[in-house]
Amino acid sequence: DRFAERRRLLVERYRQLLAPMSPVVRLAPAPTDCEPAWHLCSVLIDFAAAGRTRAQVMAALRERAIGSQVHYIPVHLQPYYRRRYGDLSLPGAESYYARCLSLPLFPGMADGDVDRVVEALTAALKRR
Repeated sequence: DRFAERRRLLVERYRQLLAPMSPVVRLAPAPTDCEPAWHLCSVLIDFAAAGRTRAQVMAALRERAIGSQVHYIPVHLQPYYRRRYGDLSLPGAESYYARCLSLPLFPGMADGDVDRVVEALTAALKRR
């Protein structure tokens, strides 16, 4: 319970700090029918509008010792499912995948850690 509550507070801090970056960056929507424990902090980024690729943003974050990940490759694009079902077009899943990036989130983070991640993300998206 303590970990889940801390994650909720951290995600709310991300939400507040990322709000000025909308619509280029926004937190993935929260479910309305439950209180999530936030295993991941996924943001959706309009990389084209930012003039940056996801790889460039991830590299810029890494330069500042901030890890990021892409969660997850859509199931229908996984080799097993492609072999089994052929190439499928699932535009919603593909659109989400093209824009998602997971930012650091763990119960031991300090509020200042979130501030540092958002500052680094802001700088990464402004690089040309």
